[in-house]
Amino acid sequence: MTDPRRYLVRMIIFLAIVASIAALLWAPLHNAFMGNPALNGVILGALLLGIIYVIRQTLRLSPEQRWLVGVQKNGKLKQPNAKPVLLATVYAMLADQNQGEHLSALSLRSVLDGVAARLDEGREISRYMIGLLVFLGLLGTFWGLLQTIGAVGLVVGSLDADSTNFDTMMTQLRNGLDAPLSGMATAFSSSLFGLAGSLVLGFLDLQLGQAMGRFFNELEDWLSAFAKFNEGGAKTDGVSTSALASGMSEEAARALLSLSHSIAAGEESRAQTLAQMSTMNTALASLNEAMADDRRLREQLAQLNANILQLSADLQRDRTQQTSIVASELRALSSSIAKLINEKSAPRPAPRASKGS
Repeated sequence: MTDPRRYLVRMIIFLAIVASIAALLWAPLHNAFMGNPALNGVILGALLLGIIYVIRQTLRLSPEQRWLVGVQKNGKLKQPNAKPVLLATVYAMLADQNQGEHLSALSLRSVLDGVAARLDEGREISRYMIGLLVFLGLLGTFWGLLQTIGAVGLVVGSLDADSTNFDTMMTQLRNGLDAPLSGMATAFSSSLFGLAGSLVLGFLDLQLGQAMGRFFNELEDWLSAFAKFNEGGAKTDGVSTSALASGMSEEAARALLSLSHSIAAGEESRAQTLAQMSTMNTALASLNEAMADDRRLREQLAQLNANILQLSADLQRDRTQQTSIVASELRALSSSIAKLINEKSAPRPAPRASKGS
């Protein structure tokens, strides 16, 4: 990667050239500065602060560049040096990447937007300082013009038109023009220092912008190659994240991805619910069959009990009939035996004598 300090060398060379020109023009610049030392001192002080700030912002890129080079060479985030500041989003993104995860184009865009916002934020003060120098130059210009106009009015009002002494009138005019000339000196000197300071600070800010632009472009190239290498695995329901994110804003893509995940989770939950309902229906069917079998068993037991009762009643009736028959037979047999016994025990009649005897 390009070392940001090369742009710092350009700044130092440019400042050396400006200082050489100021040294060659020291006498007129000193006279112009003395036109209004307070305002011109404020302008030069703002210029000095702007130069220090731009150099500081350029030097801030060096640790970020070294950290990024270390990550590219070693492929590890846990380095002995401190965590990056401008590349904090890159550090967070790489730290969250696991072996099974991939850097999608949507994440790449979010990371690059964060880095670009941090870089632009670093140039806001330098841009403001450039505008401040122009404003102070214009402020001194209008302030000097107001002094000039007021002084000219006083000079014209102090002239005695009825005086016949021309030398005295010219002396009054020459003395009265000192104040307008002082106002013109304030106007032109402040404009000179303000515009020159904005020119110097603008060139330094241009070098700072080039350094940040080169740094951002090289970071984007590296992250783009990394994302392109891992792009194949970043898919959701058969649709890649980059294809989903193309043609729409980042927030819309995130919302659509979140909705897709919610729908997928809902479908999975619905499938689980259907499986549980199917299992429950099977259990209810088995329970119903068991209850039906139990009902049939109870009916069969009742039928068997009724058959046993009927059989018992039939056996009891048959036993009663047989007992009655046996009793009647026994009574008949007893009557027959008694009759036979009576017949045998009765006396027999005597035999009759025959007539011949």
